[in-house]
Amino acid sequence: MPVLLAPLLTGPVALVVAYCLVRALAPAGRGRSDRHRRDIDAWHVVMGAAMIGMLSGGLSRPLAVVALLLAGGAICWGALSTERRSGSAAHVRLLVGATAMALMTLPLAAPAAAASTVAAPSGMSGMSRAGTPSVLLVVLLVAALGVVVAARLPAVVRSGSGAVNRLDACCDAVMAGAMAVMLAALL
Repeated sequence: MPVLLAPLLTGPVALVVAYCLVRALAPAGRGRSDRHRRDIDAWHVVMGAAMIGMLSGGLSRPLAVVALLLAGGAICWGALSTERRSGSAAHVRLLVGATAMALMTLPLAAPAAAASTVAAPSGMSGMSRAGTPSVLLVVLLVAALGVVVAARLPAVVRSGSGAVNRLDACCDAVMAGAMAVMLAALL
């Protein structure tokens, strides 16, 4: 990943984390769209914080293991929520994002990666070629994240959808876009 790309991704992801943190802690019903629930906001905060750690190079192996476990929890949450009647497209997007997050943190959390880390100028120090996921899996997830971005962009620019719905869509698009770029850096 080019050196300047990490700071360019960190800023928007930090804004998403701040916005979603406020919404996750806000009283129920205030400014919340039907399509974007508190659990989605909380998962955006967790995954966004881990992404910022990866982009800044501050995600140590123990923190990467925690991030990997949390990504696994988000995968389960997304899958189970999608199965229930209460599930929504937001949970499918969570499932895609959490899978991408797990794939990104795996090289940082793997014991082989800890022994052979390469401090790359990519802004994702600790990423090593040992333990990187298969190219096909990365390409499929980048494509899935691209579909999330493409599906949410119309809601971002639609003038009649309301500010909260537009911000929700923007959060989804920023998170998916940043994850896609970070995943592509694994190749």
